[in-house]
Amino acid sequence: MVASQTTLLSGTDILRAVRDDLAPYRAAIQFRRRQVTIIRFEADASDPPQWRWRMQACRISAEQKVKAFDHLGFAVEHLALPGHIAEAEFAALLAARNRDSATAAVIVQLPVPGRLSALVGLLDPAKDLDGLLKGRSPQVGCATAEGICRLVVPFADAGAVVAVVGARGFVGGDVVRLLKQQGRLVIELDAGDDLGRVADADMVISAVGSPHVLTRDHLRTHHRLVVDAGFSPRGGGVVFGDVHPNARAIPQYLTPVPGGVGPVEMAVLMERIVRQEADPGVAAWRLPALRYRHRGQAASPPGHPPPPPERGRGGGGRAR
Repeated sequence: MVASQTTLLSGTDILRAVRDDLAPYRAAIQFRRRQVTIIRFEADASDPPQWRWRMQACRISAEQKVKAFDHLGFAVEHLALPGHIAEAEFAALLAARNRDSATAAVIVQLPVPGRLSALVGLLDPAKDLDGLLKGRSPQVGCATAEGICRLVVPFADAGAVVAVVGARGFVGGDVVRLLKQQGRLVIELDAGDDLGRVADADMVISAVGSPHVLTRDHLRTHHRLVVDAGFSPRGGGVVFGDVHPNARAIPQYLTPVPGGVGPVEMAVLMERIVRQEADPGVAAWRLPALRYRHRGQAASPPGHPPPPPERGRGGGGRAR
């Protein structure tokens, strides 16, 4: 057995601090009567279990977004569409929200039924808060990926190597691109690759969405941070992450599931829409410097639970 030395990096704490920072914008946003539309799809009874679980994850994520935008004073339209909806009907829905001047943003929960995936590209880029349109979006990437990359910053000194598992996926691809833009050294891993290569990294990000894909065979005590971006609901309220329970006590810092990357995504989306609708200069939240061990250092606990995030310099927002 590995003695527990892992500090949980709480996304819930980050979101709580960001909510407090952005609360002063609520009155101005309410006055403008702006709306956010969140669209997701529901599974049909005939769908395979894997798809039904993914649609359940979409529902949970959408409900979290409803709370986040409501907290800021937006009217929130939460649409749950049947998986058999006609393509023309889905396209018309997007076109209507594109035209609606009161709609500030539209988020389509991914994945969508395959025959509808190309229609997501009809979304007005100006309303693409979550970076669904990739290069056509004004956003740097999807909110999940941006949040993950902010978590990496306190642990990424010169020469640090980050392994990204799921590097060819929607979230993982954005993570790889953003990390490289920051000048990080990245090991890209996906289906069919040797996951043993994560041992060569200083940090590990897993965005596979495959329960328990990373085990104690893969993680090491020299891993400064493991970001578990997997979120796989099952029956009875059980949620699995990408990291197996037998490996959770190995890395120095770990994001929990639930309560890790999900709230971080919400914090980024809230910041983005306040910047878009109320204060273009609002500062980005960031984690403070955290203590960690380099490879080869004595295996002592990395430190106390991390403090709340700080606001960046410049623009709005209070220092935390």
